Amino acid sequence: MPEAHMVTLRALRERNRRLQRTSRLIAVQSTADIREAINLMQVYDISQLPVLDGERIVGSLDERALMERLMEADFCLWGAVTAFMQPPLPALDETAGVEKALDLLRHGAPGVIVTRAGTPVGIVTPADFIAFKVYSGSLDYQI
Repeated sequence: MPEAHMVTLRALRERNRRLQRTSRLIAVQSTADIREAINLMQVYDISQLPVLDGERIVGSLDERALMERLMEADFCLWGAVTAFMQPPLPALDETAGVEKALDLLRHGAPGVIVTRAGTPVGIVTPADFIAFKVYSGSLDYQI
């Protein structure tokens, strides 16, 4: 297996960190108001947001699903995040190779939660793989 195929999710996140506004996981607690969650998505320019209960991932918010809800005639944009959340994003340990995350993304996951010893520490999205490829040139995967 070529060396580029040995890239871990940790390496991918560290390489892209300088391009991001923050290296911490941007998430919202399940008890938060949906407007708080949407504000986080706007401030950090992200399209999905993990929903946590403490440190446990219980769901996710996706801008596409929120947009669809906005189009409903009786939709109101207030209430707890849990009323709007989707199932949790898939999760992989940060020591996993990027090929596992790429496979999940290719099969429809909008993002992959990166964990360290079971605790969520970040998220990788197709945009992260694109940035990694463009700025490091060492990822031999077709995205």
